[in-house]
Amino acid sequence: MPTQTNDYELPVTQDKRSRLKWFGIAVLSAIVVISAFVCFIHIKNEETSLHQRLEKQQTLLATAHLETISNWLQTMAEQGDRLINADLFRLFASEVDLLGDNIGSLYAEEASESEDSSLAQQLPMMRNLLEEFSSYAGFSDGRIINRFGQTYIATNANVAALTQSQLNMVNSVLENPKVYFSTVHNSSNGLVFDMFLPIFPPEFEGEYTKPISVLMLTKIVSGKITEIISSSPLAEQGNKTHLVQKQDGVLQDILPWKPEGIAPINSDFGAVEQEVLPFALRASLTGNTQGYSYGLKVPDVNWWVIEEIGYETARKELTETMQTTIVIAALATGAFTLVLFLFWWLLVSQDNKKVADNFRELAMTIKEQKMFLDSINDTIPDYIALKDNEGIYQYVNPAFANAVGRGVEEMIGLDDTAIFGYATANRLASSDQIINMSEEPMNITETIYLQSQRYIMQISKAPFFDGEGTLAGIVSVFRDITAAVEAEEQRKQAEQQTITALASTIEHIDPYLGGHTRMLESISVELAKSLNMTDADISTIEAAANLSQIGKLFVPREILLKPGALTAEEKAEMEKHALHAKKVLGNIEFGLPVLETVTQMNEKMDGSGYPEHLKGDDIIPPAKLLGLTNTFCALIRPRAYRPALSVANAFDILKEMENFYDPEMIAALERLLNTRFGEDFIEEVNAT
Repeated sequence: MPTQTNDYELPVTQDKRSRLKWFGIAVLSAIVVISAFVCFIHIKNEETSLHQRLEKQQTLLATAHLETISNWLQTMAEQGDRLINADLFRLFASEVDLLGDNIGSLYAEEASESEDSSLAQQLPMMRNLLEEFSSYAGFSDGRIINRFGQTYIATNANVAALTQSQLNMVNSVLENPKVYFSTVHNSSNGLVFDMFLPIFPPEFEGEYTKPISVLMLTKIVSGKITEIISSSPLAEQGNKTHLVQKQDGVLQDILPWKPEGIAPINSDFGAVEQEVLPFALRASLTGNTQGYSYGLKVPDVNWWVIEEIGYETARKELTETMQTTIVIAALATGAFTLVLFLFWWLLVSQDNKKVADNFRELAMTIKEQKMFLDSINDTIPDYIALKDNEGIYQYVNPAFANAVGRGVEEMIGLDDTAIFGYATANRLASSDQIINMSEEPMNITETIYLQSQRYIMQISKAPFFDGEGTLAGIVSVFRDITAAVEAEEQRKQAEQQTITALASTIEHIDPYLGGHTRMLESISVELAKSLNMTDADISTIEAAANLSQIGKLFVPREILLKPGALTAEEKAEMEKHALHAKKVLGNIEFGLPVLETVTQMNEKMDGSGYPEHLKGDDIIPPAKLLGLTNTFCALIRPRAYRPALSVANAFDILKEMENFYDPEMIAALERLLNTRFGEDFIEEVNAT
């Protein structure tokens, strides 16, 4: 009988070896290409996310600084308006204007004409009034200049001649009457800048409306500019705020804390011409490096607020992510290459061996793979451990043993109580029981102490099965996320500080809003808790209360502070504050329906609210609650058109508005005010 030969035992032909080799090369090449492509996509996504985050942050910072500067300049202009609108100054300026460019008679000891003599006698009084105003309003110097560029009243006895730049400003005011601000320049007292305001003749002098004189006020701004551009808690580490001005076509960086005060901008930075300097990577303002920057122009002044962060600083986290991604891809490719090589070697080496030899060599391969995996486990910084069904550790990697402060062999045979303590062991045992029952993996976050040091760990637990498929223990991987959790907590704290700062800015524009935001937040949060609303709804209400009035920044002040009833047109303009708020907050990612709450809080249950006339359940619960408490706080606080109402009167009005607000919330608010919190709240309202 012919001998039968098992195909498995036949030698592998040269042709088969060649095919296996090229197949392995093709598979390996595909893995390398896929790994490289995945790395590239991941890195590009991370880079795009970084750019978006930086742009949002710098836009918010620049807008906040711009609002602060605009409010400061507007306040100074309003102070100057109070002086130039005084009839006494306007009448005196009109009489001086009649002298033309011959004002020498104002300073003559004996004036030949009675009219000139009267003006000369009034001059000391007018000078004293200007000095008192300048001192009271915080200006270092002041002067009044006629249409011919001559100074006839000045707070400084040793008045210097006007510079050409100042004369140009005076001529600009005379030709186009409005408030002008000069660029910042150095003086013996630090950095200063000038404000120019037109002085008009009295109303009774006919239709002549051109200015007859110009009020020039000088302000020391070193301290104020330092305060304005100081770092914000929201700013990324390394982000800097610059106040840049354009002087004779040259960009200058205003640096009040440095001896030179003003420094030229790096010429490689480029020109700044438009109202908005788009977010981009460009040359640094002050050095030879690059950075990400974004800027906004201050209205009516040749100033730009520019936020900048260095290229290396901004991309530090991205660089670390790129390195980690590349290392992981390289390790994965290397491991797969090793597996392919071992598989190919195993097949080729079986030419003339029996099945028993195959098993023996396979065992050697498995052992080598185990050693390879062990070497990887020994170098991984995460803590890896295996416990049996009794909770006894059967394996730990060196990283875990080092963190505990024991040797690897000492750890074997211990349980969680011996390693972490009784309280932590009990918490870990709960998740172990769930895995033993469900035989499904799970992730938990736990605070543990190792060698008296606190760690926040993300623990991934998975069931471990033996060769027969029986649950034999639990594999745990501990990942230290302490730094990430603390960074998130700091970010949330910075976000809350920024929201509080915005709320404070809002209240400064309307004296009747003073304390309104804090009161609204306090009673709204307590009411939400009394209604057993979720933590997410309470956090939404807290943030929305602080931002509820932000839209009023864009409502004209004459409407906002009008003492009487609003006309239909004024009311429509006032109601636009909800749309303004939606536009300002629309690009900010809160993670909660804060934007919807701020936008919908002015809606009414019957659809008579604004801006979208929503009704009933179309309005989200946080907005319903905030709309009710906002109306209540407005009633018990004074407004430009009425005094504050008592709490009792306010509730009488609210009960008549049950078609506007949720009756259950109105009843809950009334119950809340009868508690200890309510008594303290009413006492605080009465005290103010």
